[in-house]
Amino acid sequence: MKISFAANISRFIMLSSMLVLLAGCSFLLPSKETQKNDQWHSFDQVQTLYEKITPDKTTVVQLKQLGFDPYVENNVKIESYLDTRTRFDPFSTGKNIPPTVEKCLKKFDRCYAYVVDVSYDYEKRVGNAFLDLTGFRKEILTTGWSFQAVFVIEEDTVVYKLWSGQPNKKAYVDEIRPLGPLQSLDDFITGPSVGF
Repeated sequence: MKISFAANISRFIMLSSMLVLLAGCSFLLPSKETQKNDQWHSFDQVQTLYEKITPDKTTVVQLKQLGFDPYVENNVKIESYLDTRTRFDPFSTGKNIPPTVEKCLKKFDRCYAYVVDVSYDYEKRVGNAFLDLTGFRKEILTTGWSFQAVFVIEEDTVVYKLWSGQPNKKAYVDEIRPLGPLQSLDDFITGPSVGF
């Protein structure tokens, strides 16, 4: 059965229209969201709560009321005094340990820590949708934040606190594959390289 010239032209126009549409439709590209917490939605929010904690004054009950509760919230863990000692003195030198932490560690199992590790990452594919979906070029923009804190607790009172974090994380990856989908076929044919 012969396909008419007009049918070929209409298919060509339809295919060309789809390619043009895909080239400009970045909303068709996938995105990925990763949260390492359920409670805090911004760096500023968790840091504001952290600032409300005062060493030698804030109790464990108050710490939990502020949301730093390992039995309720995700990504808040309890460290034993052994873990805490390793955190502050990984080579067992006995040096550079804050005095309040050193005093706490001498009480052994009455000394422990709450460790908070929360983060948010949003990964979005940007750029030309046609090149992305056909495997020729992938442009990925990642944004987010992270916050870590350690609260050293002696019996039922916070005696030391320390935080670190990254208020604004941003990364851009531009992966160009000149052979498009054939690039992965090339990897399949040649196989992984093994070195000794």
